Parts: sequence; C-alpha cells; structure tokens
Amino acid sequence: MRLVKSAALAVLLTGAGALAALANVGAGLVGNSVTLTGPDGATVTLYYPDASTVERQAPDGSTATGSWSVNGQDICTTFPGEEQACVTVSDTPPAPGASGEVEGEGGVTTWAVSEGKAF
Repeated sequence: MRLVKSAALAVLLTGAGALAALANVGAGLVGNSVTLTGPDGATVTLYYPDASTVERQAPDGSTATGSWSVNGQDICTTFPGEEQACVTVSDTPPAPGASGEVEGEGGVTTWAVSEGKAF
C-alpha cells in the first residue's frame, strides 16, 4: 500500500492555477475522481463522494473506503489500517480538468481529476 499512499499524495502536490487563497483547497474534489498512473502503469482511482469520505480503487480492482479532511492548505487522507497521509496544496486546488505529473523516487506519476465517479 505504500505506492498507493505515495501516489495519492502526489496528486495533490500540484494545482492548475493561482487561486490558492480559496478557503477550502479540497472543494473541487467533492463529487469527483482523481486517477493516478504510476511509473509502472498501475492505476489507482480516488473518488470523493462528499467532504469527509474517500473511496479508493486499487490496481487489482479492490476497493477501500476512508476519510479525508482539509486543514488550511493541507489535505489529509486516512484509510483503515494505514497511517494518515497529508499533503500541502501549494497552487490552485485540484478540480475537474486539472492534470499533471509528479516526479518521485520511483519515476513519474501522472494524475488527472475528472467529474463524477470514475469506477
């Protein structure tokens, strides 16, 4: 699960604009999905049905439900049996249409935010 947690963090490290002053950096995630594709081609999808619940579909198709919260510029995610993972959003909050890539220890992870539930 370490790869999944790292990829989930990577998606929130970069935004798509310059509106970081918004009160809730996670507002654009509610009702939407983030698809992460790791350097090995494995895909993890996160769906945010509301302002406190996150659902994850792993590369093998298994799913898990966890929680997420916003604290200032930090978005924190917790899944059962895993440590809480937080990331600081340094640019525009993630929202549908936003995408990018993040270089990590294992290579490049790409991410894209789409409308609705993607799994």
